[in-house]
Amino acid sequence: MKKRIYLDGFKTLKDKKRYDKISDYLDNQYELFIKDKAKPKKKKKISRIVYKKDNTIQVFRLGTTSNDKIEADKKRKIVQSYTFSKDQFNHVLNGMKGMKEFYGKANTNCLSCPFNSANLGTKFGACYTMKFNQYVGFLSMLKGIQKEFKSFESLPDFDKDIHSKIVDICKNTYVRFGTYGEPSLHPIELIENITNICDTWTGYTHQWFRNPELSKYFMASTHNEFQEKNARLKGYRSFIATKERLNQFINCPASSEGGYKSTCSKCGLCSGTKGKGNKSIFILEH
Repeated sequence: MKKRIYLDGFKTLKDKKRYDKISDYLDNQYELFIKDKAKPKKKKKISRIVYKKDNTIQVFRLGTTSNDKIEADKKRKIVQSYTFSKDQFNHVLNGMKGMKEFYGKANTNCLSCPFNSANLGTKFGACYTMKFNQYVGFLSMLKGIQKEFKSFESLPDFDKDIHSKIVDICKNTYVRFGTYGEPSLHPIELIENITNICDTWTGYTHQWFRNPELSKYFMASTHNEFQEKNARLKGYRSFIATKERLNQFINCPASSEGGYKSTCSKCGLCSGTKGKGNKSIFILEH
């Protein structure tokens, strides 16, 4: 009678080979699992960058928009900038209510804009942002920022790291400067770098008479031919919000009277002297 061979507790060599095969498979799967775990996770792209500058909170947000005059593709992410005053931030932080009161604190972020209700004699509701849905959106944004930073003093100051992060989210997309607030308050070196790497951009400033160096990037917000001529002397093309047609200029193709032929992101004409176009643009007041 042949002697039975015992191999590490296995009755036959066949059993041991079968076990070794399964064991090798499991070891291999474990190694693959470990390698997979060790792979660096792809960093999630930052969607909102916030910093404080003087008495303002400045926000660059990457996301979609529901405004199809700005961008028709509901899935495309664009970058929009917002500037709030310290007083508006504290208004929300302290649980104060009131739409008029909120916009009435736009002293350091909207400056001398003729539609700024913080200025004496300006009627509330003149600015296109003074709508309930936009107001609720601004409150939601500020509440989110306050959850993260707790107080105005805790907000980070603008620095090289923030500069780099903002430029990164603007690559190859449309940038809408000044969705709310005065975009001339953004650091000029940031504006320059964004316009170098983004797909298209638009921007408007009522501070054209103070900042001729921004004519490369932004349109002068004007309201008649006289202001347009003065802005041109400062090196600006104008975006003229007027009550009458000014056919010597280009009618905004994203406007109702222009037949909504395009969107702001596709058109890109409102991009100063560095961007597209040479003529000023007009739109009927809305």
